[in-house]
Amino acid sequence: MLDLLQETWDRIQPDLEVAVGAAAFQAWLARLRPLALERSVCYLEAENRMICDRVQQLYTPLLEERLSLAIGTRIAVHVTPAPESLLPDVLEVSPSTPVVDASNKTAFLVLQSLAAGRCEVPAHLFVFHGPTGVGKSYLLRWWRDATRSRCPLHDGLSLRKAFQLKVRDHRVEQLLDELTAVEVLVVDGIHRFAGHRRAQSELAKALRLRQEAGALTLVTSRFAPRDIREIDAGLSSLLLSGFVTEIRPPGHGARLHFLRALEGAPSRNGRAAAIETMARDLRGSYSDLQQAWTAEHHSLQHHARSNYLRLIDPGREFRRLRDLVCERLGVSDAELMGKSQVRRVSLARQALALLAVRQGLSQAEVGRHLGGRSRASISYAIQAIEKRMAESARIREMVEGLL
Repeated sequence: MLDLLQETWDRIQPDLEVAVGAAAFQAWLARLRPLALERSVCYLEAENRMICDRVQQLYTPLLEERLSLAIGTRIAVHVTPAPESLLPDVLEVSPSTPVVDASNKTAFLVLQSLAAGRCEVPAHLFVFHGPTGVGKSYLLRWWRDATRSRCPLHDGLSLRKAFQLKVRDHRVEQLLDELTAVEVLVVDGIHRFAGHRRAQSELAKALRLRQEAGALTLVTSRFAPRDIREIDAGLSSLLLSGFVTEIRPPGHGARLHFLRALEGAPSRNGRAAAIETMARDLRGSYSDLQQAWTAEHHSLQHHARSNYLRLIDPGREFRRLRDLVCERLGVSDAELMGKSQVRRVSLARQALALLAVRQGLSQAEVGRHLGGRSRASISYAIQAIEKRMAESARIREMVEGLL
């Protein structure tokens, strides 16, 4: 498809030069570069932001008209500037700067407005839904960092289990009071309540009380509220009464920006063609992109440690390491998350904490995912495992074998 697009682009060059004049063509249009044609949108890259803005303001209708005539169907044109820098501290895409395009723009603008407090909110309940890996949890963490809020992110599965335990112990009112008292309630993955009617009923009570109090609630789900399996009609109606928006898989421009941020400087010289090909051919979520990039990177670098920026999802990375530790060391997930002080469980828990921190998670994040432990306990666990590794070659080999 790229060859066809390039051929078409070359063919309309004389017509564009006649239409705008030789001087304007050489200044603004001659150095545009076609990147991809996807869903009737032609993606062009300008050398810098000034050319990009000029083309968007003056020449986009002309480009759309000529490309549509040449291809034989209606084509829209999207122009993006080439990144001005690929240094980690000035990247246009970084862990503190979400990748924003048409797929998640509404959700981003809503969260940005909430963070800035610039306007009256249209609702007190916001629901963001979309398939796995499109950045729902990432946007929530970005919003929390932008507001410097201390509100916890409640994982949907953990919250459902908490409701089930409280119902069993006849103390559900205690959890309801806790959820309604917080200033902002964030539930990441409400689809985890699917099929659990009693937990859904109690959650609906909490959300209804928060709506009546005018308290802000942010919810994510893998599915739209009406599509969640075996969902209570009252909870579905309550979720649909809020502001509901979909986050779709990223488009070509977002995929290219994300891959360039992962790759670093080689994405603009020796690896430029490979990165652009991957962005063009792999149409999936950010998780799919990272997995494909990691596989290719490891095959090229022979599993060498990358010095480039990695955009990771702390929750996903922790779960991957947790499953690895459980498999290699023969412990269960419940034992790791629990309070057992059995030697083999304690060793596995310390190894998991060390691996997670080495993979880029903060000690606070590790503690939050490891059963709600404190940062100090994670720091102590890391010191303990490092001491044991220094004293025992067997333990050192075992832990290093997990890396």
